Amino acid sequence: MRLPNEKFKKLNSKIFIIMIPLILSAFTHLWNIDGFPSIYRDEDHYLRKAMHVLRGLGPQEGPTELLSYPQTTYTHPYFGQLFLASVLGSFGYPDSLNPTTTFTSIKEVFMVPRLLMGLLAILDTFLLFKIAERRYNMTIGLVASILFAVMPLTWIIRRIWLEPIQLPFILASILLALYITNPNLAEKRKSIPIVLLSGTLLGLAIFTKIPVVSLIPLVGFMIYSNSKNFKLIGLWIIPVLLIPLLWPMYAIFQGELNEWITSMYWQIERQNSGLFSSIEKLFNIDPILVGFSFIGLAYAVVRKRDLFLILWFVPFIMFQLVSSYVQYWHLIPIYPALCIGCAILITDVSKIFRSQRIKNLLPYSLLTIIGVYGIIVTSILISLNLTSFHYEVISVLGNEIQKANKITTESSSYNNKDNNIHSVTVLGNNYFLWFPKYILDKNGINEYKNYYHHGDIKTNKIVLAVGDDFIDEMTRYNKSSINIDELSVLLYRSNFTSRIEENQSAVPHRNIYPFNSLIDLDPIATTSVEIRANLAHDVTKHIQTDNVTQYGKS
Repeated sequence: MRLPNEKFKKLNSKIFIIMIPLILSAFTHLWNIDGFPSIYRDEDHYLRKAMHVLRGLGPQEGPTELLSYPQTTYTHPYFGQLFLASVLGSFGYPDSLNPTTTFTSIKEVFMVPRLLMGLLAILDTFLLFKIAERRYNMTIGLVASILFAVMPLTWIIRRIWLEPIQLPFILASILLALYITNPNLAEKRKSIPIVLLSGTLLGLAIFTKIPVVSLIPLVGFMIYSNSKNFKLIGLWIIPVLLIPLLWPMYAIFQGELNEWITSMYWQIERQNSGLFSSIEKLFNIDPILVGFSFIGLAYAVVRKRDLFLILWFVPFIMFQLVSSYVQYWHLIPIYPALCIGCAILITDVSKIFRSQRIKNLLPYSLLTIIGVYGIIVTSILISLNLTSFHYEVISVLGNEIQKANKITTESSSYNNKDNNIHSVTVLGNNYFLWFPKYILDKNGINEYKNYYHHGDIKTNKIVLAVGDDFIDEMTRYNKSSINIDELSVLLYRSNFTSRIEENQSAVPHRNIYPFNSLIDLDPIATTSVEIRANLAHDVTKHIQTDNVTQYGKS
């Protein structure tokens, strides 16, 4: 009877150990998800794509829709928006929330997908624990997963980006590869489903965003080193390659292969400050974890010749190095590797001491010191409220649109899209416009445009969300005189209704860490938005009259 009792105690002990990082991760990734971090523009981008799917419009947007880059419609593969749409849609999102233009309702609509990101982060923590435990030992698994759970660096995966979506698929693929052992015939048959599932998960990760193709050598090496079987590698690679090929195949099916190729060239040719600037931003966010992680990775590579970490880190960094456009969140797929590298350093530093007691206690002492630092800094950051400006702009804009949509005695049909009196054209930044278009305007009676072209205005009512450099932004792909002048007339003849200002004091002590790590982290966004409207029935006539006055005499 003692043997089962011992196994039961060992199981309970392991469950207790696993629960430590999971509870910490639940706190750091679910606390105040509606307030921190600020809504970054790419979050609106991916939520818009998910809503495009949920409204039955398919995974691919066209050039006339609310795209940031209408000339390059194929920006990323489809799994990100398909995943968001399928998970959120299974709960009736967003209609089950009964969304309105109130501040609270808008916050709830954003909170649900952020809750999903938090749950994925908890899953990431568990998968990282199992990977490090399987590859190394339980101590490294515990240290790495706690670092991942509490350190300031991982608040980044709270945002609704593609990288946090693909990360659990990457980790699950790696974990399955580690569970493949050197098989005899019976075990080989058991390995085939694991191999196929590992390949499918990595294929879906690549189908989310292409750069993780650089992790193929890592997972492939793990499968071969554990099985010594090239046939399993051949079986594994099939879904890895075929699933991402659905993207160009869809373009071919739509007769848009040239557009897909043009978009690929555009992605390759994009430029910004590059990899080293992104690493610098990560260091500013979390100097302790990033600093010790790179030392730990160097130690594991040079001293221990750890191919696992080498193949995880080096090919991915090389891919980003040759890329001209790298943002700090693009490095999320290597965050677990950084935590493992730091965990190896923490556990191995005790080996320099002869005392067995010091060897046993030092790793946990170091983990406690670093972990307490991490949870304090992270708690300070995640308690901030940085999202109110975004919610308020959408709320005020939505109210103004609904005000313009009100029925008058001139027509009794609210849903008649051809009735120019009650249909409204809304001009502004697509990061604000997607919400009223896909969430609030269920009947699709209004037109939403984030670029202005001559002849676009077909309605007599116009609402404008005017941010910084409004005219330049609205005409940046067609800066003809007629476009600029017509938009200037619209702006001049519109009536001011309200102004929303971002609270610059939302981040206190801007020159002190950790608050200074948030300053200049993201590209500069507008901090003030005016909502303006022209609800006169002859607004298009004014544009046409002014246009004839200026251009008709030539």
